[in-house]
Amino acid sequence: MASFLNPFPKTVADLLDASIIKRFKEGRGQGYGKHYKPFLTVRDVPSKGRVHRRPSITHGRVVHLLSDLELAAFVLFDWHESVVDIREQFPLNPEKTINIANRTGIKHPAAKGVNQVMTTDLLIDLKMDGKLSTQAISVKYRDDLEDPRVIEKQEIEKRFWEGEQIQWFIFTENEVPHTLIQNIKWLIPHIHSFDLQKSDQMLIFEQVQYAIETYPGDKIANVMKLLDENQNKPIGSHLSYLRHLLAQRAFYWDMNSINHKSLKTSNLMVSEHWLSGEHEYVYAK
Repeated sequence: MASFLNPFPKTVADLLDASIIKRFKEGRGQGYGKHYKPFLTVRDVPSKGRVHRRPSITHGRVVHLLSDLELAAFVLFDWHESVVDIREQFPLNPEKTINIANRTGIKHPAAKGVNQVMTTDLLIDLKMDGKLSTQAISVKYRDDLEDPRVIEKQEIEKRFWEGEQIQWFIFTENEVPHTLIQNIKWLIPHIHSFDLQKSDQMLIFEQVQYAIETYPGDKIANVMKLLDENQNKPIGSHLSYLRHLLAQRAFYWDMNSINHKSLKTSNLMVSEHWLSGEHEYVYAK
């Protein structure tokens, strides 16, 4: 998708200011996984609300997100098991976007008469049923979509991805599943809180499984506290283990409708992969 950057064509260079070309020469907008560099960082542009820099569980790289809504969208895709790569602030070939603008009669984004490189907020690579696919996501607040100029720029972006034969979607606050987001945020910090060997993984898994089956319908925190007391562990030890195992998908629940604060043992289901010992444990990178 970034083939227009390397080698850097003169046709593109002629369209841009030297300061923008410098970003490309720095490797911005190029690479994959942990080696990708976003074209825009939190230092480059004014944001709407807060900006965020956070590590990704998909590839381990620190990502640059320019709004709370971008954070919400990113958290959802980063948690999804089918996602294999996420590239934020991905640059679009300016030669193509300028041609689209000229054809449609839409003014191309520019600053002080200098063409700007358009970007897509999130470019997602997915692997489903053994097949790889890519989706482009534009993250926009609903109020912004009332602005005719924003709509014009969205039209250019949409047509660009149509030309690349890649699906393009708009993500607004209407698409934010708040309970799911809160649950994911509760789990993500614990995915690498332990780095357990296989024998310890199974030992703790079996202890937690036995406890939740022994006390069905009780609050998770209470059952884990009881487990701490029975094993003479500091209070909170097994709750941390449980959050780690939940983040590692050893147990799961309906994260869309049940908030972790009201989670009970009867809500939890056991992973068949962990029961059979055929699970994939995600070690710290």
